Amino acid sequence: MALLAPLVPALEPPEALLRLLLRLVASPCVLRVDDLSYQIFLQVKQDVLQGRLPCPFNIAAQLGAYAIQSELGDYDPYKHTAGYVSEYRFVPDQKEELEDAVERIHKTLM
Repeated sequence: MALLAPLVPALEPPEALLRLLLRLVASPCVLRVDDLSYQIFLQVKQDVLQGRLPCPFNIAAQLGAYAIQSELGDYDPYKHTAGYVSEYRFVPDQKEELEDAVERIHKTLM
């Protein structure tokens, strides 16, 4: 939930986050925390990419770095050559500036 905190002010109306969470939880009794976290991640990623959830540049870069790490693992200079992030989409009308920021953040994640 802490990851979503910076996005909450961007949601209009505020009930949008509650609707997002309710869409994900079919039967709360059977969900594990890991399952719920992953489903929230996927939904937020899709909503940001499709422009339904406005996302400031710095938050988009951080979320993009987490998405890259989940796909590719920790940064490895031998495997991840310059521009490796450009193969992935995080926001509508993605610019090279965002890709560079995602790459910089990904290098720091461990």
